[in-house]
Amino acid sequence: MAAMKAPTDSTIDHQIYAPVMDVLEDERANIYLTGRAGTGKTTLLKEFVKRNRETTAVLAPTGIAAVNAGGQTIHSFFRLPPRLIEPSDVKRLRHARAMRAIETLVIDEVSMVRADMMAAMDLSLRLNRGVDAPFGGVQMVLVGDPYQLPPVIEQGLQGYLEETHGGSYFFSPPAFREGDFRLIELTEVFRQSDPVFLDILAGVRGGEMDQNQAEILAAQVSALDPVTASQTHVVLTGTNNAAFDINHRRLDALPGAAQAYEAKVTGEFDPRLFPTEAPLVLKPGARVIMLKNDPGKRWVNGSLASVTKVSADSLHIEINGDEHEVEPASWERIKYGYDGTKKQLTKDVVGIFKQYPLRLAWALTIHKSQGQTLDKIYVDLRRGLFAHGQAYVALSRCRTLEGLQLSRALGQRDMNMDRRALAVGRLSDVRAFAGCRMAVLETH
Repeated sequence: MAAMKAPTDSTIDHQIYAPVMDVLEDERANIYLTGRAGTGKTTLLKEFVKRNRETTAVLAPTGIAAVNAGGQTIHSFFRLPPRLIEPSDVKRLRHARAMRAIETLVIDEVSMVRADMMAAMDLSLRLNRGVDAPFGGVQMVLVGDPYQLPPVIEQGLQGYLEETHGGSYFFSPPAFREGDFRLIELTEVFRQSDPVFLDILAGVRGGEMDQNQAEILAAQVSALDPVTASQTHVVLTGTNNAAFDINHRRLDALPGAAQAYEAKVTGEFDPRLFPTEAPLVLKPGARVIMLKNDPGKRWVNGSLASVTKVSADSLHIEINGDEHEVEPASWERIKYGYDGTKKQLTKDVVGIFKQYPLRLAWALTIHKSQGQTLDKIYVDLRRGLFAHGQAYVALSRCRTLEGLQLSRALGQRDMNMDRRALAVGRLSDVRAFAGCRMAVLETH
């Protein structure tokens, strides 16, 4: 069972996004780039960064997101503490020259950025660049979908953030309002094409399914338990423990001896950020998901495969009837710096994780399925969905309604939605293009 390709450079018509690139590169506007799952936000972001690599830095709110985006965490770059950030935490930094070399700062998964972090970025850029303008005069490109990933707001913090920043979300602080951001929403979905399924996903995304949508989705409920369902479907579950249990029960049930592959880790690479298990334990017959695009284009990130041969120094998989030998791949942790001789921004590799680019895939957590496109999924709702947007993330991984199974009907309690996460501001001067719409954000 192979996964459908997620949107990539080869499947997205770049002409659709030419107006977006014009705004980003020619007008140098501050941008909030959003869109539904499967609209190609990541592909567009990577294309922009590739074209502007010498003047652009990419940051993300979590280590995993930073590794995936090829950038650095916000906390690390700005030297911010892992707690509520106060104005007194913002300091003059030793790498201020790197900050002054940045022309564009991309913040990936911006929906997870809390108001205090956004305010601190503004203060630090003003201080270290010596420019008293929003974000120190840097072009800000904020990328994310508020319907999917929210910031972590500890109990009792909401009131403080409301009082000091006007709210909890990235768009709450005065710096965002002063930045005159434009909204660019990507509207063409590449992952799904069935209008009925797209309407259902829109209802789940907004937490407002109508009765007809609920009845159609309820018809996808399966009597199978998750372990049995994992024979034909990828099980998506809310917890790491549930996914680990399913994967290792299926692995233990396979005949033959297991082979453990140790990872090679050098430099600074926190084990919590490892993209796959270390050691990675496999047997012939194990179902796995590929975690990187193959340079030879034999598979893409998200392709499902079956392990065929294991040994101490080699690993073979089968995809669509063809057997391939897999080579270990590397993930890098980077820090931005400054080359005084060339007078330009640099990306310094501070840690490397090297392992076979795959993981067991009878089950995945909903969080780790982010960005994947799968043909057949079973959504395990036994423990409920505890986070804002999880139901939408899970269902939107599937390419078709027919490929989707649920352990039970989706209820209103499963569609957690914090409406404050969506209140980015009023839109004016809305212009529609093929594949996107653009608007001015009125936040004053």
